[in-house]
This record gives sequence, structure tokens and C-alpha cells, in this order.
Amino acid sequence: KYAEIARQIIAEERTALGASVEGLTSNVITGDASHALDFGLSTFDFVLTSPPYWDMLHARGAQTQKKRRTASELDVFYSDDPNDLGNVHDYEEFLARLVAIYQGLKPLLREKAYLTIIVKNIKKGGKIYPLAWDLAHELGKVYTLKDEKIWAQNNQRLAPYGMNSAWVSNTFHHYCLQFRNEADK
Repeated sequence: KYAEIARQIIAEERTALGASVEGLTSNVITGDASHALDFGLSTFDFVLTSPPYWDMLHARGAQTQKKRRTASELDVFYSDDPNDLGNVHDYEEFLARLVAIYQGLKPLLREKAYLTIIVKNIKKGGKIYPLAWDLAHELGKVYTLKDEKIWAQNNQRLAPYGMNSAWVSNTFHHYCLQFRNEADK
């Protein structure tokens, strides 16, 4: 299902961009990212990715989940597979498995290639889990963290959650962490 959606979007973008993308190829692969080396891929100059936000799709109280439950075209969660990172309930295990996936991409990245990860910190159970910062710290041991950009979502309205108990606002930004595959790492 999701691979077909990706193929459809690629086709639409190719049509919209026309001649500017004539020499580019795309290949949608369905599989477990932790086994990326088994896919027989050539090396990359740039990888852009956004990981699952832990098990947040399972969070019953999330405003977005309420919308997903009433919208037939949106999945509440993607699978029941224990290998699906969105089904890992322990943060440390989730982080370790996610870091291992990104570390495992290193042989597929040419020297001086970039890996950009779009991610945000997670609010769950009245606590912030610093996913973006933890990824930057852990992956900085394998790649060189070259830059971070803030992707502000100014179109979102402020929503106070946990009023009268432990107030937190919703999150309006993502971090775009830019790593480089350098020989000295």
C-alpha cells in the first residue's frame, strides 16, 4: 500500500518537474531498513529520511490519533509486526534499533555523502524524550554532524495539553539533522 502511494507521488512529481528530472531514476523498495545492505543497492550521495516517532501512533489520547480514527484513508498504525519500530514500546530499545539502522547505512553512503534526518523530540506521558538530540549524539560517533535546521510549522495552532495537571504545548518544529559520511569517522 505505502510503496504504491510512493510510486504515485513520484510519478506526479516527475510530471510536474518535467525535463529537470529527465536523467534521474527512482526505485521504491519494500523491506526492512535494518537489512538495507541485503538489497543490492549502489552507493548514495544523499539520503533524506524521517523515522517513525517511536510508538506515538499507538497513543490513544493524541489529537492526531482522534483524527486518524475518524478518517478512513488514514491508518491508526502501520503494522503489528514486532520488527516495526513504531511498535517498540521501550524508548531505549527504540533508540538503539533506530541508531543501528542509520549506522548500517554507512557502507551505502559514498565518502562525503550526506544523511539528513527529519525528526522531533517526543512528548509522552508528561515527559520529553529528546529523540533528535539523542540521534545527533549517537550518530555523531559514526558520521560528522554538519548542521541542523529548524523546520518551523507556523501553520499549526497552539494547543494546551494536560491542563490542570502537567501542562505542555504541542510541538511546532522538527529538526533537520545533517550528517556527513567522512573518512575519519
